[in-house]
Amino acid sequence: MAVFENVSQYSAKHPKPAGITFAYGTAGFRTIGETLDSTVFRVGLLAALRSQSKQGKVIGVMITASHNHERDNGIKLVDPMGEMLQQSWEGYCSEMANAETDDQVVQILTSIAQAEGIDLSVTPRVVYARDTRPSGPMLQAALEDGLAALAVDATNYGIVTTPQLHYFVRCLNTAGTPAAYGEPTEAGYYEKYGQAFLRLVDGRPTPTTLCIDAANGVGAPQVRKLAAAINSP
Repeated sequence: MAVFENVSQYSAKHPKPAGITFAYGTAGFRTIGETLDSTVFRVGLLAALRSQSKQGKVIGVMITASHNHERDNGIKLVDPMGEMLQQSWEGYCSEMANAETDDQVVQILTSIAQAEGIDLSVTPRVVYARDTRPSGPMLQAALEDGLAALAVDATNYGIVTTPQLHYFVRCLNTAGTPAAYGEPTEAGYYEKYGQAFLRLVDGRPTPTTLCIDAANGVGAPQVRKLAAAINSP
């Protein structure tokens, strides 16, 4: 298919490491960060197809390994309403990650497009972000190659938490509808959840002090912003 004509060229820059089998699970892909370059590139390709399968709805991609060791990293897809990736697509992710050649990558993309009846003329839209792990910039570059290979309309949200990316995706896909979820910005996130927290504790005794150890992760600067939104010192 002509739409995939650039994929092999980009894919050659991100060869799959030998002797490793990747599996997409509940948390997406998660393993040693330095082994994930090819997988992250290919997730970028799948994010494009997933968006096209949803008639151009925004799909989210988060590069993170949550509470895992610093050397680890991972990546997962976020569906249009901010929910986890539809389970039937998890198999596509694993199949794609384990393709041994660039030609196989193109073949799998073609097979998915045909099986899902995807209109490849639809402009795919993707938003992405990452956490603070050392391997993050390298994996982000791989993801961006995957998005570029399929001419995705992509937006980088920078370093944010996973729940924030889920929120952004839902906001973007509901904007201008009766189900509009909020403003797809960090400020909008803190406004929505800060106000929800204040309503929850309104009229209740002052809670005890909460101490947070974010372990040098993305949560540290973000929780400071949340504290400001709820007027907490």
